[in-house]
Amino acid sequence: MSGKRIARGLALLLALALLCGCSRFFEGEYVSVTKHQESVELMDSEGQYYEVRTYVGMKNALYSMISSAMETGTIRVTDYSGSVEDDISRACLDATRDYPLGAYAVDYISHTVNRILGYQEIGLRIRYRMMPEEIAAVRQAINPADLYTMLENSVLIGKTHIAVQISSLAVTEGSVTGCIDNYYRKHPELLSSRPGMEVAFFPEESAVTKILDISFSYLDSRETAAERLSTLDRLAEDCAERCEGFPEEIAALLCCQTVAQAVQSAGAGNTAYDALVLGASSSEGCAMAFQLLCNRCGLECQVIEGRAEGLVRCWNLIRLEDAYYHVDCLACSGGSVSDGFLLADADMVLRYWWDVDKYPSCSGSLTASQVVDAYVSWLREFGKEPTEMPFGGLGTAES
Repeated sequence: MSGKRIARGLALLLALALLCGCSRFFEGEYVSVTKHQESVELMDSEGQYYEVRTYVGMKNALYSMISSAMETGTIRVTDYSGSVEDDISRACLDATRDYPLGAYAVDYISHTVNRILGYQEIGLRIRYRMMPEEIAAVRQAINPADLYTMLENSVLIGKTHIAVQISSLAVTEGSVTGCIDNYYRKHPELLSSRPGMEVAFFPEESAVTKILDISFSYLDSRETAAERLSTLDRLAEDCAERCEGFPEEIAALLCCQTVAQAVQSAGAGNTAYDALVLGASSSEGCAMAFQLLCNRCGLECQVIEGRAEGLVRCWNLIRLEDAYYHVDCLACSGGSVSDGFLLADADMVLRYWWDVDKYPSCSGSLTASQVVDAYVSWLREFGKEPTEMPFGGLGTAES
């Protein structure tokens, strides 16, 4: 046999050996694939037990018990190199401190070690903080986007709790709360108020693989939320009917006018319902109301949070054709259309602060007065005078 043929044969044997060294920890929800890890199997001969030969196998058997919510279990250790007593103590500590499901669900683990002819037998007792159905309810997210979809769906149906395991360093408390905040601000037609959140990480936030235990709270009861969303839906539909047939810049003007005329005074309310129905709202409530109406009218819009005069301020960013503009409905409610409608960055910079790197620049050529003039022209074209549909706080076209 030639030297090259021998080398190829050795390479093939090495590849097969590496492949055979990769195995599952155990069957079930929690699966990991790592080189040279001992698989474990629950034997059922004169009582159930796991049979292992290595420390890794010992840990895997313990993890399997936890994932199955077993309260007692037995591990038989054969041909073991090392101290079984020391290593099972270390494995129990790792299972409650570093293993996500153990850190989440296990209170403590006690063990005994008995030497029997030919093997050593470990007896385990596991006390849980969670019920078996709570352990089984832990969901798996394949990536951050999958996790965020789970959270959005949870608040949409009013869930109060969810537990999810994920492997990602990108998932933090900030990213999770930001996900819900963004979803709420994008969809005021779906959520009547911002959900509250409490997030706990197991074993810790900085771990790659971790379980997130998330509790949600809601300001409104389900009945109240449904009633408020129904009212907002009717108001949004009325606005959409009024905007039908107009160019998008005039539709945006009418949406802004609807919010500005509804808000009679500044208040602590921060929802679209506060602005459009109760008539007393903060800048956030006005921005949420404008977002609601733009969503119904098919206008691309988002809520911005920044500062004005040293205080937190919310307003909107709207896209008309290929340009972006600022819209501050609260400013319009106390003044004229030019105070808050279709503002460029240059118009805002001396009065407002926001994260300019987070949002597109606003430098469109449209102005509020141009849109008002265009609206008046549309009215006259259909035989209506501007006085028949007053702008109220928005002002009228210049003569």
